[in-house]
Amino acid sequence: MIVKSGKVLCLAVVALAFAGPTEAEQPILQDALLDKLEGAWVITGTVAGEATTDDLDVEWVNQHQYLRLHEISRDRRPNGRPRYEATVYIGWNQPTAKYGIVWLDDFGGLSTQSIGLASKTGDQLPFVFTNPDGSFTRTTMTYNPATKGWTWTIDEDRAGTLSRFAALTLTRAEGAKR
Repeated sequence: MIVKSGKVLCLAVVALAFAGPTEAEQPILQDALLDKLEGAWVITGTVAGEATTDDLDVEWVNQHQYLRLHEISRDRRPNGRPRYEATVYIGWNQPTAKYGIVWLDDFGGLSTQSIGLASKTGDQLPFVFTNPDGSFTRTTMTYNPATKGWTWTIDEDRAGTLSRFAALTLTRAEGAKR
């Protein structure tokens, strides 16, 4: 019985060793535009009409499948916590041929509105987050080759009219690699 179980185990190991990749496995995400976002940044600009300065750390995670962005405000609340904090994941969805983004911030309320999609246009990723009522928020991330920096704009659709919610500039943090 032990010999028979050992033979079955050996056959299973050999079969797994020669099996091809499973359907869930994806090749490493290679994206020249997203690579330019990797590193440490300082975000400056306005959000809802107020000046802001945030720090942003960006790195590839999960076997180079997602770009993780961690944004944290330099401004503090009376309790000492950051005024804003977000963790964002950007990835590629092969079946839809679109970039996907999941925006998780301290406003909470994870929903389908936390997920956006974009088709790359040159050096720009215009992520659209759709609301249940059909309105949307568009976060456009644009790389500027001349400055090697980024701009982000956030526009909200309100009854068919776009209004600017945020205008941000990303510059490399001092001492940051790249």
